[in-house]
Amino acid sequence: MISIRQVEVIRAVLLARSVSGAAQLLNVSAAAVSRMLRHTETHIGFALFSRTSKGFIPTPEANALMEDLESVHSGLSRIQARLAQRERTDVSLRFGTSPGLGLSLAPKSLAEMQRRVPRFHFELAVVHIKEILPQLEFRQLDFALTIYDIDDPRLSTRRLAEAPLVCLMSENHPLSGRKEVTLEEIAAHPLVGYDPLSFQQQLIDELFQNRGLKPEYRARCRLMNSACALVQENLGLTLLDQFTVYTRLPAGTTMARLDLDYRFPLNVITMKDAPPSRDAERYFAEVERVINMGPIADQM
Repeated sequence: MISIRQVEVIRAVLLARSVSGAAQLLNVSAAAVSRMLRHTETHIGFALFSRTSKGFIPTPEANALMEDLESVHSGLSRIQARLAQRERTDVSLRFGTSPGLGLSLAPKSLAEMQRRVPRFHFELAVVHIKEILPQLEFRQLDFALTIYDIDDPRLSTRRLAEAPLVCLMSENHPLSGRKEVTLEEIAAHPLVGYDPLSFQQQLIDELFQNRGLKPEYRARCRLMNSACALVQENLGLTLLDQFTVYTRLPAGTTMARLDLDYRFPLNVITMKDAPPSRDAERYFAEVERVINMGPIADQM
């Protein structure tokens, strides 16, 4: 007989393929996961994983348990979600957004929702791409709003809208005042870029490479919000999705369209086994209404 905690530890190691990754999923120390795994293997009388330089490789016996482990985990998650709803009777929605949306479209749409439904309550979290699946899976969030796709069979993705890639610049920049600029014009000036491994920077790099351009990056940062602050100080141009600057431009900046048609998605991401509630569907409709009333609608 093994405990519920042992089930969760085995499942987490199967998903993460490492003790440290499993510890992050369970929000415990790696030492605690390692002790529990060793104790479990001793208790059942055989190894569940082969410890290799490439990580923890599940044995056939461990793989055979996966379906049952998922069944137990799903049942526990449903129990936790129901208990959380009883404890949080004043919360209608708990959701996460990518950082740019958390300072633009999300606050605007939530304000509109609050005006229409005065008793509407919510919890809003800013999450990064690697945090979305664990938080949805452990029912810490009902859904996530993102500008990227996540390819995982456990997730369901619905596209609410799209927005173009735009160029943000200081009001003092030589290109300021233009309604549209070309990639060639942008590449002639210093840029503020992002982490070279991030999806948005890889996209931007590909767009420049397709035209044989090699822009100069004066600065790099992790978040588009940080890039906007650097642009305000006239440290360079930056390229970003229009959702990030949807409600208002940062003070002292202007925005121009690009001479290309690349569009970022606005996605709702949920667990396939946890479809959106009626409150969530009402909020999604409000997000779409806000977008259809704004500047992005003119370019859709």
